[in-house]
Order: sequence, then C-alpha cells, then structure tokens
Amino acid sequence: MLEWQPNQGPEREPLACPPGPLSHESMASTVLVDVVRGPEDLAGFGRSLLLDPVQPTTRPDRYPTQAVIVTNAARRLIDLSKAGERLDSVVVQGDLDPTMHPEFTEISGNLRELCRKWYPKAQLVLFSRSPQLEDPLVRHALLAYHTVVVRLECSTQKTFRALTGRDGGDLKALLEQMGHLDHRNLVIRANFVRGTLDNSTDAEVKGWIKALQGIKPAMVQLETPARPVEGIKPVTKTRLTEISEQVSEKVGSQVEIL
Repeated sequence: MLEWQPNQGPEREPLACPPGPLSHESMASTVLVDVVRGPEDLAGFGRSLLLDPVQPTTRPDRYPTQAVIVTNAARRLIDLSKAGERLDSVVVQGDLDPTMHPEFTEISGNLRELCRKWYPKAQLVLFSRSPQLEDPLVRHALLAYHTVVVRLECSTQKTFRALTGRDGGDLKALLEQMGHLDHRNLVIRANFVRGTLDNSTDAEVKGWIKALQGIKPAMVQLETPARPVEGIKPVTKTRLTEISEQVSEKVGSQVEIL
C-alpha cells in the first residue's frame, strides 16, 4: 500500500508571510483563531479539530506559512491532549481549496506526524472541492491523509461549470486524475439538487455513476440541502435512496446518506 513519506519530491520555495512588525510567535498567535477551530462535532467524523490553511492574509494570494499553521495546530493538539479531551478527527478544509496552498505537501506531512504523536487514534481528513491534482506534489501529499473527501456531483461540462464556476473542460482532466488516486482513502461526496440547477436527472446520475466506476472510491456520500435557497431545492429522500441503490449496484462502493 502506498504510504506518505517525508522529503519526497522536488522542493518548492515557501511562500512568505506578509511583512510587518509581528514576530513569528506573534503571527502564530494572531492567526490562531482563523487557522484552527474547534473541536466540534462533524457528521461522519465525530469530534473534530478543523484547520483552514488557506485563510487570506493582508496581501493578495498569500496564505499563512506552513510554519505558522503547524505551530498553531501543534499548540492546540497538545493543549487538548493534556486536558484529556477526546478527538476523533483532524479535518483540513476551507472556503478555498486547501490544496491551493503552495506548502500543502509540508503541511500535510507535519499534521500526520502531529496526529501520530498526540492523537494516534484520530483520523487525518481532507475536504477538497477542487483538488489541484495536476500537481504531482499534491497527489503525493494526499497519501498523508486517512480519508480524502472530494466533491464530485455531476458528469456534464455544463453542470460542472454551474456548480463549481470552473471551465467545463476541467472536468475531463479532473476525472482522469482522480482515477489514479489511491481509492482506499478516497470518499466522493455529492450534493443533489433540483430547480434552476438539477443534477438529479436520470441522465446526469447515469453519467455520474459511470465516472464513479472509473474512480472506484472507497465510499460515496450523498446529501441534499435542508431547505430551498435561491431557486435550488432539495431532492426527495426517495430520490436519494434510488441514487444510493444504483451506486451500490453499479459501482460497488460503500454508500452513506448524510
């Protein structure tokens, strides 16, 4: 089985924190609240500490360095461990995709080592909406995680563009790259909706399931919004169950309705 190993792959130049009067320690304290949150209960992952490595800073396209992120994470994990707090998962997520961080590989490896030391039974989890899978360093870094949750909820370029805002042509490349990931730690999460945007039609679901057959994820998680918003409506529980049964039959992955 493939395993994450440190110091593997070409090095990338670290992205510096914005200049200013703050020392490294002061910077770490300043961004602690933004970078680290919780613990809180997270569906499917239990008591979770949430980390957001792609918080914006005072300079455009600049994120906190991996040193700041790892320092904050270590401090919080140590405090929780010494206090005897239960922790089931450490979850890396954000409004922007965490894999966009130029030091994502270093962050992932250091978090894996911190979990091993302070919470060896906790799962290290990544939530990714638009993983930068064209980067071999990102693909390697995914091996540091026990679980990688990736959003994939359509099969056509038109729907992909509407859901993600990305160019429709990116969908083909994304599917090809996902097919090369280690399926044993890969979870596909899909949010099905209807209304002005509908990815729950028979045609959409059929194409989506075909894509899943090429990816072979360990698990597929299905969900729908709790209530309508701006012309988007939840699908029925019956429809989610139908989709779940089709995934079980045609893909063979474990299926969970959230």
